[in-house]
Amino acid sequence: MRVEHVRATDFRCYARLDCALGGEVLAIVGRNGAGKTSLLEAVHFGALAWSPRTSDDARVVRIGAEVTRVELNGSLRGVPTTWAVGFQPGSPKRATVDGVACATIEALAEHAAVLVFTPERLAVMKGAPALRRRYLDRAVARSWPRYATVAAAYAGALQQRNQLLRRLRGGGRALDALPPWEAQLAQLGAEVRRARGRLVAALREPFAHHLAAIGDLEEAVELRYEARGPEDEAGQLAELEARRAGDIERGSTSTGPHHDELAFAQGERDLRSYGSQGEQRSAVLALLTAEADLVHEVRGVRPLLLLDDVASELDLGRAQSLLGLLRARGQVLVTATDTHQLGEACDRVVRVDDGRAHPE
Repeated sequence: MRVEHVRATDFRCYARLDCALGGEVLAIVGRNGAGKTSLLEAVHFGALAWSPRTSDDARVVRIGAEVTRVELNGSLRGVPTTWAVGFQPGSPKRATVDGVACATIEALAEHAAVLVFTPERLAVMKGAPALRRRYLDRAVARSWPRYATVAAAYAGALQQRNQLLRRLRGGGRALDALPPWEAQLAQLGAEVRRARGRLVAALREPFAHHLAAIGDLEEAVELRYEARGPEDEAGQLAELEARRAGDIERGSTSTGPHHDELAFAQGERDLRSYGSQGEQRSAVLALLTAEADLVHEVRGVRPLLLLDDVASELDLGRAQSLLGLLRARGQVLVTATDTHQLGEACDRVVRVDDGRAHPE
């Protein structure tokens, strides 16, 4: 996937954005607060209709404006493509691909492939387990877009069972309503665990290879999916039934994929807890690079790679090595306060200043 031009109206700090992009590695350069990250965010929003920076969509609408619209011109698998997303808080988003309305916003994932790194992505390392599970489910959906409905269905069934558990804890008499939801949870949970396990198995070897190239670690790191229970449907159903009484007491479901974990094992320790900031950043970047390989292998498309502030904690040589590694895996848009942070790795530059962006 490539993006050659972005246009946006009332998006973040941009009243009007109309900027040519292109290039293999494009540097988006400007001082802090000038709008570099918002430009990357606009590209992501135009392709997938959600922001990698916030879960509150209303925040992307410029202060004082009522509606925002982003349009991208580029190509997918070499075919010219136009993506457009319009959004007014309080109303459903409207998305089109080549002028044809998408039946659902989730369907956009089948017409785009975008991977993103922001400093906040370090939460995959340093944040709560729920953030790593969310990463796994989104990564699975990026390679196998139809899977997204499975993860959402599991979350819905889990919510229903938990509501019933709390009702029973309060003295309700709906015990016979639990088995159907448990059967659905077991079926969907088996699909979730299989998909996550398949993803991690596919990422494990390229992740280790790319981390060795990007980072400077004394010991190799192994990616592991730690399922806290059986993978098969029958095993999960049996465990739900066995824990039913205890789950009613606590009012929540104590077993299932929503308790699983993603580990970055380095010998006897986990990089999440013991790695330095630089080692953790390198691992997240190696994960992104490995995922880019997988997206290309499974979907036959090179993803668009959006990197925000990636060079701030990398020396010049390591930053150039990273961008050289990514250049072969898709178009790269990378922000920096100065082109010197990126060396000779970039072939085009967009300058950003106070909500204005223009190619140099």
